[in-house]
Amino acid sequence: MSLFLPAVPPFFVFCGLVVSVAFFSWRRCWFCLGLVLYLISWHWAVMSHQQAVVAVLTADTHYQQGKISSIPRSYGQSMHFELTLTAGAAAGYRIRVQWFEPSQPLHAGQEWRLPLQVAPIEDRSERAGFSRERQALVQRQVAQGRVQTTQAAILLGNDSSLRQRAFSALFDATAELASQHLLLALTLGERQFSAEQWQGLRHSALGHLLAISGLHIGLVFGWCCTLLLPLRLLGASAVWQLRLRLLLAFAVAVLYAALAGFAIPTVRALLGLALLVLCSWHWQRFSYHRFWLLLVSVLLLLQPLWALAVGFWLSVGAVALIFLYLWRCPPSGVDIKARLWQLLGFHAFITLAMVPFTLLFFGGFSWLALLSNLLFVPWAALLAIPALLLTAVVQWLVPDWALLLWPWVDRMFWPLLAWLQLAADSVWAWWRLPELPWWLLLLPAVSLMLVWLVPHRLMVALAVLTALPLLAAATPASGWRLHLLDVGPGRAILLQHGKDGLLIDAGYARGSRSATAEQVLPYLQQQGIRQLHALLLTEDSVDALGHWPLIRQQYPKVQLITDVATAHPSLGCQQFPLELLSARFVVLALPEQDRGAAPCVIWFKAAGWRILVKAALDAGAERSLLQHYPDLRADLVLTSTRSANSMRLDTLLQLQPLSVISVQSNRGDVMSAPPQLKALQIPYLSTAEQGTIQIAMAPDSVQIYSKRARRLPYWLDSVQPKAVPAAVRR
Repeated sequence: MSLFLPAVPPFFVFCGLVVSVAFFSWRRCWFCLGLVLYLISWHWAVMSHQQAVVAVLTADTHYQQGKISSIPRSYGQSMHFELTLTAGAAAGYRIRVQWFEPSQPLHAGQEWRLPLQVAPIEDRSERAGFSRERQALVQRQVAQGRVQTTQAAILLGNDSSLRQRAFSALFDATAELASQHLLLALTLGERQFSAEQWQGLRHSALGHLLAISGLHIGLVFGWCCTLLLPLRLLGASAVWQLRLRLLLAFAVAVLYAALAGFAIPTVRALLGLALLVLCSWHWQRFSYHRFWLLLVSVLLLLQPLWALAVGFWLSVGAVALIFLYLWRCPPSGVDIKARLWQLLGFHAFITLAMVPFTLLFFGGFSWLALLSNLLFVPWAALLAIPALLLTAVVQWLVPDWALLLWPWVDRMFWPLLAWLQLAADSVWAWWRLPELPWWLLLLPAVSLMLVWLVPHRLMVALAVLTALPLLAAATPASGWRLHLLDVGPGRAILLQHGKDGLLIDAGYARGSRSATAEQVLPYLQQQGIRQLHALLLTEDSVDALGHWPLIRQQYPKVQLITDVATAHPSLGCQQFPLELLSARFVVLALPEQDRGAAPCVIWFKAAGWRILVKAALDAGAERSLLQHYPDLRADLVLTSTRSANSMRLDTLLQLQPLSVISVQSNRGDVMSAPPQLKALQIPYLSTAEQGTIQIAMAPDSVQIYSKRARRLPYWLDSVQPKAVPAAVRR
């Protein structure tokens, strides 16, 4: 209750839950007792996390002492790693650390006392299925920090962890192999993929194959049980031989999970295996649904915050579907043909049944999912992964022998590499459903499951009826919408009318990071944009241009409009069509000496509303703009944070805006409303605070709302720095 009602003291909430435990234990209401125990565990975990966050963010000193718990990753001149705190009130929790040009090589196991400039972990953008704040709660991360190079960092211990030594050995041994990133992902859980490789994983629906999880832990456990089957262990009885095989196989699975850094999916798999071993030890038999309920209950009682992770529901959902298939279609037949048909049916059922999960959590699904799983899951489970793990063991014991084996292992992964490359280049492979309410996606999924469980005409009719609202809602709204994307230091503004759109700027690109690929393109697909008519690039800098060729690759008919000559535009800014999508556009001309790095200043009118996309102009250029357009008015002014802070008072008096919105900000920019806006009582919003902002424009009103404020769970945003205003009316 205290999560949703902050006025309720946590002490009284906790006491009320303890009283409920006593009451339900006395009445023997086991379901209610389990629910109350879960609420106690949840309450304790959340309160402990919040106290750790407060302790780190309000510490008197900038120094934090901890041990590097993840393998550091290099991004140009900076290193990124997780620091597990070993001292203070937040001991045991983690900080995500960025260190520019560290004083000496970093590796997991080192203990440091670091001068950190810490900040809370916040979502910079709304990516389907991902939230940095939820991830921080699940992974016990309390802050993000940057090492201050002006102060001395103190090294307290220089020991390397076992996982770091294994990573260094495998990295050096596979340095010349084309599949090195795949091998490191499947042995140590280090998925150091490029943006193109991540896209290939998504388009091929093989992300689960390259993330060490229940599939891999169960594979190692099953292979060990099979290899130990013909051995007579210590001359014991059949019962104790079975128990010893289970214990030895479980120990090997624990070792594999340790090499993977005890990532959350591996810990979940180990707990499930431990439950299975315990039941087998005592010869306890459970039905499929009882074992699944027991497994989910144990996982949530031990780690209640796992309920916030998408991966948790994907994992337990996949296990439930496997049990469901085994219940309805038990294994039968011993000939090869029957086994092949059963394998085909199993993969077809799991792939199709997981589509509602991917639609719900990721807003789309892959057309290659069934083929990918049929081709590569059996091949990897039966051949490639066992060969890889055996070679890794040989690398640890006899490195010289492993040098002969690694090239053969590399060749085994060539087909997978080629398939991922093909999937990455196939833009049609991933189909993204337009943004819909979660309940509208869940209802047809439940209906289809009932059709399979209870095959009846009434159930088929029910499934068809529940799918009709989904088809109707999948059609984009015909009205005008303006989307201001939260892409940090870059800018991306989408003007949408149904399935048509116009994009102003494409985010930023810096090194291997591309907001165009990671945020802008997925957002266009999520909003159902089928035809992008024009792309305007308003800034002439390498970072601000973004990876705009990716936009043209996805939308070949788009017109590139900019004054940046190196972009090879279709048209210059002054040649921009006066009308597009029934909206009126005007490119405001500036003298050449006042343009600077912002050659295009756009004003347009849609649904009767006047919008000015204000570039980063200095005081002289802004004055020239007002003098050249004395009748210029704007209902909404879209600008950057620094430009909003420097807006002149006479500019605001002339424009008479109803609201000023910052759609571009750098870390360290002041997010509070500028004093001149406060003086004129003009509402000020920023994507850095509200996240991606959507504006629905009608002839008589403008509705402004934030996507971040509508996320689940709602209490992540219980302390909002600024609320989004209600509808603006004329």
